[in-house]
Amino acid sequence: MFIKSSCLSLFGMALLAAPTFLNAHSGPLNDVAVKACADKVKSQSCKYEGGHNDLYIGSCQYMADDLMCVRSQPIQKIDNEISAPIKSHTHEKKRVI
Repeated sequence: MFIKSSCLSLFGMALLAAPTFLNAHSGPLNDVAVKACADKVKSQSCKYEGGHNDLYIGSCQYMADDLMCVRSQPIQKIDNEISAPIKSHTHEKKRVI
């Protein structure tokens, strides 16, 4: 009896949590990314400028029923019309003696 009620409780909690997992990627689309693909077709290259002088480069892909620019390259900084990739953060390995 205890096992049956425990299973029912777990099943009930899973049902309550399911909508949370299903909506993890839902929400409003980025209007700028959608506009970047306004006159393009799926898989066509695209780019758009985001906040903080960031340049996003990718390809047009469908998200739900809308075509939007999905980034496939590293974010680039726009500086006086010159784009440069963001340098990655690395640590030097120190030798232990």
